Amino acid sequence: MAVLGLDTSNYTTSCAVFDGAGGVNRGRILDVRPGELGLRQSDAVFHHTKSLPELSGRLFSHLDGRTVSAVGVSTRPRAVEGSYMPCFLVGYSHAVMLAQCLNVPLLEVSHQQGHVAAALWSADHLEL
Repeated sequence: MAVLGLDTSNYTTSCAVFDGAGGVNRGRILDVRPGELGLRQSDAVFHHTKSLPELSGRLFSHLDGRTVSAVGVSTRPRAVEGSYMPCFLVGYSHAVMLAQCLNVPLLEVSHQQGHVAAALWSADHLEL
């Protein structure tokens, strides 16, 4: 069994599959034009919309017959009331469609929770 994860933060499009022991990640850092200090949300949404299908196609070739038991997606920057950025809607819309198609649960998390979970897994302390 594997969980498919999507994250469309302001600067990176990411999709991954994880089976509890290991996984595969496909991601792309979004381009910021020279001389600019960041990305407008509309530009991030555009780039995620273009990148996610290609990245997920490369990821799905690594499923190797594993059954997807859930789809996880970051839906907001932080797990607090009012935390919102439009760029997360791209990953959310893809995740909803995948979960419905696969008839599996959709797990919504914040981008920040994803960072914490990755750190705990890397430190071999998931019990925390």
